[in-house]
Amino acid sequence: MLAKTPVLDYIYATYPKTSLSASGLEVGLDPGDPGNSEVGHLNLGSGRVVWEDLPKINHSIEEGEFYQVPALKEAMSRVRQRGATLHLWGLVSDGGVHAHIEHFGALLKMAAGEGVRNVLVHFITDGRDTAPKQALAFVEQLEAKCNEVGVGRIATVVGRYFAMDRDQNWDRVRKAYDLLVKNSGQQYPTAGEAITAAYDQGNNDEFLEPMVIGEGGVVSPDDSVIMVNYRSDRARQMLDALTVGVNSPGFSVSPFGCFVCTMTRYRKNQVAAVAFEKEIIIDSLADLVAAGGLTQYHVAETEKYAHVTYFLNGGQEKPHNEEAQEIVPSKKVPTYDLAPAMSAGEITEKVKKALDSGYDFIVVNYANGDMVGHTGNLPASIQACEAVDRCLGEVLAEAQKCDYRVIITADHGNCEVMIDATSGGPNKEHTTNPVPFVHLDFSRLPFSPSETQLPLDDYAAYAVSTPVGVLADVAPSVLAILGIEQPMEMSGMDLTIAL
Repeated sequence: MLAKTPVLDYIYATYPKTSLSASGLEVGLDPGDPGNSEVGHLNLGSGRVVWEDLPKINHSIEEGEFYQVPALKEAMSRVRQRGATLHLWGLVSDGGVHAHIEHFGALLKMAAGEGVRNVLVHFITDGRDTAPKQALAFVEQLEAKCNEVGVGRIATVVGRYFAMDRDQNWDRVRKAYDLLVKNSGQQYPTAGEAITAAYDQGNNDEFLEPMVIGEGGVVSPDDSVIMVNYRSDRARQMLDALTVGVNSPGFSVSPFGCFVCTMTRYRKNQVAAVAFEKEIIIDSLADLVAAGGLTQYHVAETEKYAHVTYFLNGGQEKPHNEEAQEIVPSKKVPTYDLAPAMSAGEITEKVKKALDSGYDFIVVNYANGDMVGHTGNLPASIQACEAVDRCLGEVLAEAQKCDYRVIITADHGNCEVMIDATSGGPNKEHTTNPVPFVHLDFSRLPFSPSETQLPLDDYAAYAVSTPVGVLADVAPSVLAILGIEQPMEMSGMDLTIAL
């Protein structure tokens, strides 16, 4: 354990704890797949295993149902009838967090079967949920699929830093949008040459500047665009730019007019077709807190605001009665290793005020371990963990003073593994490790942290322990503390009984 975290050390040594599975089948993903923030918060808030978009779409491909999805067929029939172009926009990666390269392959196969001859791929490179320089392998895989089915070519390449911003950094999105509709970018004969040149300039996949491949190809009003990302949060800004327009400083565009189909629903009332609708979650944790006439407060900084509201609430955007939602602005830095404390201090002050106000249920997300961990910067990640530890100490002291009980957990692993075991380089990806579940009842064990650091062997044993529960067990545990009956829809169990 490299970070000095006296508060967490004390908590792990003092309070009842166990570990939860936060990856694979236990959270509705394919076996062995790491969890992510969207998946984690859905499971945390719903109290049941929510089958995620990736295995659901994969299953539809395996069963052949994918090729009959009405919205996808409409996108293709429109361009076939008009002699127009089908554009496939999205993250080309096997990371499985936002999109999957196999879905591009299925769409190319479907386009060939539907008689669509003009298919362009707008290739967004990853480097965040995959190794930093893996895009060349994905280019080779995608081009092989194009050759196999006889349609499709890569028209543009850009890093996810620009195309998939979710923090209203419209200057970044504008670059990706202009690449799509104007082909504004450096030109290269092939995608492989473009990416190799970017590597030679010191870039990695996440930050590749816009590049036009070969003769390129822009989106026209008669065309169809299929947005292949199935996770919504980092595709919404591009969807808005194409379908409803944007009017922000430095970036103002009108609706484009082309037919757009998203792989899943990105917004409740979006002006675009939807291929796969989300599962409707009823009786989520937030639903039941509200139905019980209790008050609740959800807070996070910008990067995780959607997760403690929309995703935690089972895909519901509108707050419940007596539900306060507060967003703390994230720091305006290119990457969070430049500000590893992020907005944790500001969040802490908000939480302390909420505790003093007497909300019945408070949920808070500290994003540091995930967002700084994604940079691969070990010293910065150590600082991030230490910043959260200091903040946690303040929150717990206030919670004890105000007679609260506390559950500490996480939605997935990340910064506990910063070195890739295979390459020896930095690890920026989520892990499949279990996450902690700690129950703090100050009436039984008062909070009085010491400065003694928990031995490294104790942390190691805890990290590799066999998980007792899953993320879906957290909501029933909270309900038990609040004295609310667990509904039949929740399959999780109350862990506080066993601790």
